[in-house]
Amino acid sequence: MDLHGWTERKIRWTLVALVALLVPAIVADSLDAGEGKPPAGEKPVRIQLDPFMELCMGKNVLPVAYTSLLFCWHDVRNAYGELAPTRVELLNFEPLVVLLHDVVHEGEIARLQKLGEPIIKVSGLTNDSWLPVFYDNHQTYTLHDRDDPVVETITHRVEQVTGLSCETAEDLKVIYDEIGSYKTLDIDVIQTQEDARRFAYSGNRLATVLFFLSDVQEGGYTIFPKLRISIRPKKGAAAMWYNLKETGEPNELIKYSNCPLMGGTKWTAKKIIHTRGNELRNPCLPKAQPNPTDAN
Repeated sequence: MDLHGWTERKIRWTLVALVALLVPAIVADSLDAGEGKPPAGEKPVRIQLDPFMELCMGKNVLPVAYTSLLFCWHDVRNAYGELAPTRVELLNFEPLVVLLHDVVHEGEIARLQKLGEPIIKVSGLTNDSWLPVFYDNHQTYTLHDRDDPVVETITHRVEQVTGLSCETAEDLKVIYDEIGSYKTLDIDVIQTQEDARRFAYSGNRLATVLFFLSDVQEGGYTIFPKLRISIRPKKGAAAMWYNLKETGEPNELIKYSNCPLMGGTKWTAKKIIHTRGNELRNPCLPKAQPNPTDAN
């Protein structure tokens, strides 16, 4: 699925969405007659939760005027889609954020987890004293296409459902979380000189595909605070978003975080796609130049 092939639709719906966001949301607080009604002269108390907290609780904090414009569709614009249409759920217009349903299968998930068994160790008490021994409850390992046919299959599927080339994409990164693990606010772009040298050939990080390899008991949401988007992990699904603006600059709006995992374990896998090899599939637009007449 070439997600940039929907440009005309995106422009049309983005304009409508912008208008919807300009319409003020009027929320009327109503109290039942009798019980719960404050005494005369006193105002009702309104509790305002922290936006991060609301998103981590899975609450929809976007105005209805905006969410009513979001939609889903079956993508059939390539040979893979003709045989097995991808169910796409639009979560945000610009920057584009979508949820791809049922793109990784049960057997593939089991294989990815099996490949990590020599690496993953369950944290807990391992000594004879009364003092607890704490281990890192967030562990990762990377898998190259040559490590296993399943890994190569998933890379090909990323190309099929996104329409982007994985010629210079990073290896698949599998992440295992236990209770209490979380991820601070971050963006998948090159931010250090070390990474700039490492990815000098492949270019910046264009897009991210985050696979959910397990359901979660409680917590563990992936959130985009600036976009007010909250995604509950759903086994077999994958979230996809662009990290760069159309000019090639990092898009600060796409910063994301993983909420603390409150119960059970969580498995995810991340595939980061780079710009090299996608020059024609995702061309950069020229940066807007200042108008000399504006200074007059």
